[in-house]
Amino acid sequence: MTGRTPLFALGAPGAQAAPAGGADAAKRLCRGCPKGSISLAMYIGVLSTSATPLLSENALSAVSDALVPGRDVAFHDMIDEAPTFRMRYLVPSLADTAVEYDAVASEMETLCQSHALDYLARAGHKPDRVVIAWMSAPVDFGVMTPEIRQFFESFRVEGARCIWEAF
Repeated sequence: MTGRTPLFALGAPGAQAAPAGGADAAKRLCRGCPKGSISLAMYIGVLSTSATPLLSENALSAVSDALVPGRDVAFHDMIDEAPTFRMRYLVPSLADTAVEYDAVASEMETLCQSHALDYLARAGHKPDRVVIAWMSAPVDFGVMTPEIRQFFESFRVEGARCIWEAF
């Protein structure tokens, strides 16, 4: 690893980790660094005229309904690993183990298409890849949290389309 500082996987002593696209010590200090993260409260503040840092249940519900009709999905944050952008969403129903990945995979693709690409374009980003992450409760990025159920899907961006890629 010439010229690079090794990164270590949090929660796995001695195990090295690298984010998608490889580790670049000049851009990030660690896999879980919040550089470039945008919180849900900041996102809502941009969408609304109110700069209230706390969200009411009604505001959260309005965002959820707009993202995936019929499912409680709320934008959590965006992690900038340009040209890859990780879009993380809270989906409380994932805590129910009866919710299977196959049943929600198409919803993740729709979310990439209908929310992530528009959000990134408005922020001035031109992604090559978007990773959609669903989590049943908030987790720190890069921290092993086995008690929190999560689903991930990766998409290559071509024009204004999200094209599914096998992880």
